[in-house]
Amino acid sequence: MKRLRPDCGSAFRVALEAAGQRSEDTLLTHRLHAVLLVSLGHSCYEVASRIGQDPRTVERWVRTYETLGCEGLREHHGGGRPARLTATQRADLDRILAQDPAAQGLAQPRWSGKLLALQLERRFGVRLSLRQCQRLLGAARRRADRPSPRR
Repeated sequence: MKRLRPDCGSAFRVALEAAGQRSEDTLLTHRLHAVLLVSLGHSCYEVASRIGQDPRTVERWVRTYETLGCEGLREHHGGGRPARLTATQRADLDRILAQDPAAQGLAQPRWSGKLLALQLERRFGVRLSLRQCQRLLGAARRRADRPSPRR
């Protein structure tokens, strides 16, 4: 296999330093460091073993950098089915689930998948499967059980 040697000039180094300053870009920084190590003469296999990645992944990052630059290494939405609930609806749902169903004028003492499915359809006009509603309930309970961060 041909050894990859991307040209990492001063613009690359500036982008790497800028990405390191922002915490949300840690994934980008990780990828840029890998590309930089390859540009300094290390093989993709050496870099992959150092950073705990698959060598093919490092090769893909190098090729992406060569064709698209730093922006190509940013995390992009990987596809999948789009969410049926908007961000606003999801926030409303979190507020609803934080209360007992009685606070919503319902007779049941606690939330169930069926009850949540009915509320979602009534309130937002969104139909979700029973299993998806159960997943939403489980996630809401896990978030409620987490201790709140100290201020």
